[in-house]
Amino acid sequence: MVPVFLRVRPRARRPGAPDAELGPAGRHGRAEKSREGRAGRMSRNWTEEQKDAIRARGGTLLVSAAAGSGKTAVLVQRVLERLTDPVRPTDADRLLVVTFTRAAAAEMSGRIESEIARMLEKDPENAHLRRQQLLLPRAHISTIDSFCADLVRQNFYRLGVAPDFRVLDDSEDTVLRSDAADQALREFYERGDAAFYEFVESFSSGRDDAGVARTVNRLYDFVRSHPFPRRWMKEKAELYGAGRPAGKTVWGRTLLAFARDAADYCISVTRDSLARAAEDEKIAAAYSDAYRSDLAGLNGLAEAVSAGDWDRAGAAARNFAFQKLRPLRGYGGSPLKNRLSAARSEVKSTVGKIASLFSATEEQCAGDIARLDPIVHKLFEVTVRFSEILDRMKGERHAVDFSDLEHLSLRLLVRETEHGFERTP
Repeated sequence: MVPVFLRVRPRARRPGAPDAELGPAGRHGRAEKSREGRAGRMSRNWTEEQKDAIRARGGTLLVSAAAGSGKTAVLVQRVLERLTDPVRPTDADRLLVVTFTRAAAAEMSGRIESEIARMLEKDPENAHLRRQQLLLPRAHISTIDSFCADLVRQNFYRLGVAPDFRVLDDSEDTVLRSDAADQALREFYERGDAAFYEFVESFSSGRDDAGVARTVNRLYDFVRSHPFPRRWMKEKAELYGAGRPAGKTVWGRTLLAFARDAADYCISVTRDSLARAAEDEKIAAAYSDAYRSDLAGLNGLAEAVSAGDWDRAGAAARNFAFQKLRPLRGYGGSPLKNRLSAARSEVKSTVGKIASLFSATEEQCAGDIARLDPIVHKLFEVTVRFSEILDRMKGERHAVDFSDLEHLSLRLLVRETEHGFERTP
């Protein structure tokens, strides 16, 4: 099966917008005829990037562009090129075209059908095109949900699901989730687990466990956007118990990288201000010393951040002293002065943001992470149990949700391994 992935939402066609003018195409027993057809179809004024997307073979291709840029037209043309390729043509029933919505799927199918019909008008004796026209209704052009549902129905016996499974509606899903959350929390309460009580205190409003249930539901939905949810939770839980300094954690590295970029930005702005101030002798005399002082402080901040010295970076940002500018009379409406003032205000604001990110010392951050460690582990443990109970409830009702369909399909296509995954035979 040849996959064609479509990242486009359906949009209304502009009134009076012309269809693509695509010429005759197809194989008529000779490669020369096919080349003429392909040249006709490529006669539209495609950009070079669009031509690349249409002609690319032998690998994965992602087409991503702004609304109205012609993604659907490019993908329709790509499908047509695959159907009529003179060397390795693909039959229509071997295509997989996945869209966001049913409307987009219908639009894609309709466009392909129309173009094949138009090509047959030019070349009515083309047997290959006639075959593709007959096979097109069997092409897999659908939403991802429809594709997964079909795949699961065809392989229900390999997945341990009922052959007559149905998709839950929203109201039933809400009721089942509520019941599953109540049962999961009740089980943990019965254990008398101190870590669980601390977890509840962290997420509960105090009156009931509604906040805890909402948190578990949100995490459950989020982790199922990953192919292997339990692996994801295991990897994230390990981040809390590593005992690394704050600057060496995934969060600390992210903050240090942001601070480094922010400091470099401030240095660039200050250097530019110093150069512009030199354009006016009086402004230079009044502002240059302060800007040089700013630059020295910013270089020190950037050095601490680049070295990964958490506490020194925090101290440099918190204790940053902006030298007061000397008075400048007669420049009230000066565009240059106003621009320099705005630039310095931006630098001050950015340094303030850096200071707020490093408001706690590295030791304090390590203590916070250690305190969160058992809470996060318990959150993941409760979420796993919630998932198990919910799966059992859905199984008893021969029901699934759309995310279940995706994960069941994934189980058919790949198997999880120690270091990732591998395709199933």
